[in-house]
Amino acid sequence: MTIDNRNQLENTRLKLLELEQLYVETKERSATSEHVRELTLRSLKKRINQFKEEITRFEARTRSGALKS
Repeated sequence: MTIDNRNQLENTRLKLLELEQLYVETKERSATSEHVRELTLRSLKKRINQFKEEITRFEARTRSGALKS
């Protein structure tokens, strides 16, 4: 996934907030299977980190582009 414009950036930020909320809810919720819960948390955390990295990359690209102008 690559963020190419401000609209995609805002959508990614919204998705990130939703995933972070889901992560907290999943962590606090009791689970019938602790193993499944841990796998779910791990998967959510991985996706959260991917979104954060993409946001950071986009912001770095736009910042460096603004500095070159």
